Amino acid sequence: MSIWQVQLDSRDVSQYRKKLNMQGFISANYYSYNGFDLKKMRQLALEGKIDAIRCIIGKGSRWYYSENQAETARLRGELY
Repeated sequence: MSIWQVQLDSRDVSQYRKKLNMQGFISANYYSYNGFDLKKMRQLALEGKIDAIRCIIGKGSRWYYSENQAETARLRGELY
C-alpha cells in the first residue's frame, strides 16, 4: 500500500477523476461528508495502511483514497 502523487493540468481533472472512480478511489470530500476522520485517513495513508492518490492541480491538491481499504479501516475502528 502506498501514496501516489500526480500533477495534473486543470483540463485533465475530470477525465482523471473518472479513471480514479473506476479503479475504486473516492475523493476525500465524499469521506468527509460521510463522517470519516480525514486526518486519520491521511495518517493511515502515510503509514502505508491504505492506498491514496494525491492530485496536484495548480497550487491546490486533492486526495483520493481506496474505497475498500477505507471502509475496512472504518469497520476495524481505525477512523473514529
